[in-house]
Amino acid sequence: MKKQFIAKLLVLAMVLSMVPVTILAAGAASNNGGYYDVYEDTTVRVNEPVSEDGVIEAKVVAGKATVSLNAKAVESLADLAKDGEIALEIKDEGATQVDVSFPAKTLTEVAKETGADLTIKSSVATITIPNEVLTNEFTNSGNVKISAQATGSSVGFSIQASGKALKNIKGLKVEF
Repeated sequence: MKKQFIAKLLVLAMVLSMVPVTILAAGAASNNGGYYDVYEDTTVRVNEPVSEDGVIEAKVVAGKATVSLNAKAVESLADLAKDGEIALEIKDEGATQVDVSFPAKTLTEVAKETGADLTIKSSVATITIPNEVLTNEFTNSGNVKISAQATGSSVGFSIQASGKALKNIKGLKVEF
């Protein structure tokens, strides 16, 4: 019985000693000489008021554009309200996916102040969220993320509040 136990321990020790060699060999066999790929954060962080025309230039990397607005930028959206709509345009030429995020509490305050719907226009999709949703659904949320993706024959979008997807949103308009 002892001999079997010792033999199993020896086999386990040999296997475990080979793991680092296997990992190094796999890393060396990759196209980048064994180095890890490091992805640059290409999120455009809007920390200043949004310009009067409501346009934000986004960096597009591998077909994805990511924009993050802070509270100050969201507050400035109130100045863009015209005819019951706040129009925010994301310049993202060549993008197949766009992600826009902002603090929900600030957006709720702007929506209550202006009574306007929020329209986010991009090369991927145009999404209009009714004022009623902005003032009610996002009240107790931390952050809101709006995503749209169009690749080949597949299109889709999502609206998340504090990481949870909102579903069955009345009055929502999406154009691809």
